[in-house]
Amino acid sequence: MAIKPKRTAQEITARKRAMARALELNAERRQREEELTGLAADFLMTRELEADVRSALEEQIAALRAAAEAECVRLRQQGAAVVARLVARGEGAGRIAGRLGVGVGEVRLLRDEAAERAGEAAGRGGGAGGRAAVRGDAGPSGLVRGAAGLSPRAPVVGGPPPGSGPV
Repeated sequence: MAIKPKRTAQEITARKRAMARALELNAERRQREEELTGLAADFLMTRELEADVRSALEEQIAALRAAAEAECVRLRQQGAAVVARLVARGEGAGRIAGRLGVGVGEVRLLRDEAAERAGEAAGRGGGAGGRAAVRGDAGPSGLVRGAAGLSPRAPVVGGPPPGSGPV
């Protein structure tokens, strides 16, 4: 067996310094890794939040689109009711188109939509109320004036009854 030579005090001190430096470097590396891991986690959190914001935005856009579409339908129905009232006053499609600044085809389409809507109202029990709405006899609240007073069965077409003012 070989005998190990004794280490000198210098060697022992150098070894202790090297070990201490290695431990120090390892601690620095661990701290750096923890910081990098934290930064990576922060980045991933921002990505998730960004996705959440985009998702909420898409939901809001869909809700706004639905509300805008409903408003457009309501406004188109009002326009169709106005055309129906003009037709009920005896105006022809060409004259109505000229007065409104739209094509004759659009006037006819709106007239037919108003008649269809009034027909649907009549099918729901609107009776004369549906026909009155196409003729333009409905008042501003959509109530039809009749022998029995006001009937809430007619669809809302807007505007006063015929003869009560200019259209």
